Amino acid sequence: MMQLQQGQKLQLQQLNIQQEFSIDIQIQASFAIDLSCFGLDAHQKLNDEAFMVFYNQPTTPDGAVNWQAQPQQNFKFKLNLVNLTQIQRFSICAAIDDPQATMQQIQGGTITIKNPQGQAVANFVLEPQRFNQEKAIMLIDIYFKDVWRLGVVAQGFNGGLAALVEHFGGEVAKDEVAQPTSSTPQLPVSTPPNNTKSTLNLNKIQLDKTGQSHRINLNKNSHEYLKIEAIWVDNGDGRSDNDDLDLRVGFMLQQNNKMEYVWCPSQQGAIESYPYIHHQGDITGASSAQPGKETVLVHPDIAKKLGGKVALVFSVYSAVSNGVVSIASLQPKMRMQYADQLVECVFNANVSAKAKSRFVYTYVIGIAIIDEQGITLQHSGMTSGRFSEDTPRIIWKKDDTVEIKVDGQPMFK
Repeated sequence: MMQLQQGQKLQLQQLNIQQEFSIDIQIQASFAIDLSCFGLDAHQKLNDEAFMVFYNQPTTPDGAVNWQAQPQQNFKFKLNLVNLTQIQRFSICAAIDDPQATMQQIQGGTITIKNPQGQAVANFVLEPQRFNQEKAIMLIDIYFKDVWRLGVVAQGFNGGLAALVEHFGGEVAKDEVAQPTSSTPQLPVSTPPNNTKSTLNLNKIQLDKTGQSHRINLNKNSHEYLKIEAIWVDNGDGRSDNDDLDLRVGFMLQQNNKMEYVWCPSQQGAIESYPYIHHQGDITGASSAQPGKETVLVHPDIAKKLGGKVALVFSVYSAVSNGVVSIASLQPKMRMQYADQLVECVFNANVSAKAKSRFVYTYVIGIAIIDEQGITLQHSGMTSGRFSEDTPRIIWKKDDTVEIKVDGQPMFK
């Protein structure tokens, strides 16, 4: 096994690994440490928050990086660099989740590079004497320069996570620098060419198990709409004609037991008039460089305007005409954002094993119950039956919860 040194750079092929491998990181410390991976573009900038992988966002949209936390501050990043175009560098970093601690106080640590079979091929030892009062460390880079390469950085940052974001081209609000991790500030990142700022919200909540839920409170002084996005990736088979998912929203008032739907292009709805839900347009595919994304806006006062609690079921559908592919290969997730609150329901193959079938066409990515005070968002993971093109249907129960059955009448665009 090769012993790596600080500043060392080498091609991955020198370690007898190609484009699939893992990096295990273990840090001994009496305080909490967070590990993250920044996916950077050709300008070494983080211009898309979806490519920062950390505890609340454990994978990139294209599946190139997967984050796993294990007991005793052990972390694993699995990387698959096949067909990457947008990302040119992955920078793996550590940050302290304790305002009183510094990196000099760690007892030690190791970074181990492993091949796809789990065999260690290279190792780097973290030594506390390398650091002083830093709150974060840039540990290791995986970057493309003619071929994929590895660089051992081990460079500390006094400003912690905020300094890391600034290093990658972002800006940090002055009153949010003091608590970079546990309070999880909202950190603006680099400015895209159109000079509109995208934001990185480290306080994102992620749901990946059946029944998991999160409550979002509505701000009566806010005029922002709820934004729901269905996001999926290229299935990786090299074809461009079978990466199409369609987002559908079924909704039902608690008191009238009438199921209605919003979908594109037949029934796109409206945001300032009934049904106060608007589908913003059909997206017909995804690529390795750009995930597919369909967006629905929901009026935050929908419960008040419709006269009571309303339940919504969000599902994605891949019709036979789109090409027979598995839902699992498209890795769908739902992102709901209201002001600075962000919740994602992500695909979990352990929860939705049936979605691996090429003959399952509908996947329920999330359920929302909206009242006048807030929204309760819940992960589902339900699927249709094999060869079925039925649509999800809501059933209100006596305890004010809802049940979803995927047996509604098929609908086609």
